[in-house]
Amino acid sequence: MKNAWSRSVIFRHGQCDPAGIVYTPEFFNVFNQVIEAFFCERLGINYYDILGRRRTGLGYVQTSATFFTPCMMGEEVEVFVSVGRVGRKSYQLELCAMKGDTEALRGDFTIVTTSLETHQSIEIPHDIKDALLAYATSNI
Repeated sequence: MKNAWSRSVIFRHGQCDPAGIVYTPEFFNVFNQVIEAFFCERLGINYYDILGRRRTGLGYVQTSATFFTPCMMGEEVEVFVSVGRVGRKSYQLELCAMKGDTEALRGDFTIVTTSLETHQSIEIPHDIKDALLAYATSNI
């Protein structure tokens, strides 16, 4: 993961239960925020233009998370993004949240591109596909 793009996240009071442990749904909110930032900051493609001006959906068709150790209020994790399979209409991202050298959790996302006009799947736009493949190649 040394070459992988990452984003630091600190878990806040409102993201935690009374015991100070991060609520499970908050991890998916954080992962989504990291994916948005990954597009804008690393791929150089404005995530919000994709959805807005371009009317292309980037919907999650399958997600999962594997939890290895609890995350607590005030803790910082570094979330690393890697690209898995890139197909014609969908691609896979893996997000690993690290507390130092310890993996706290891993999120797996399969994302399908759709027309926001018809809500049907479409081929991944060339600029997105090329950027994902270039990033995946640079992290081998």
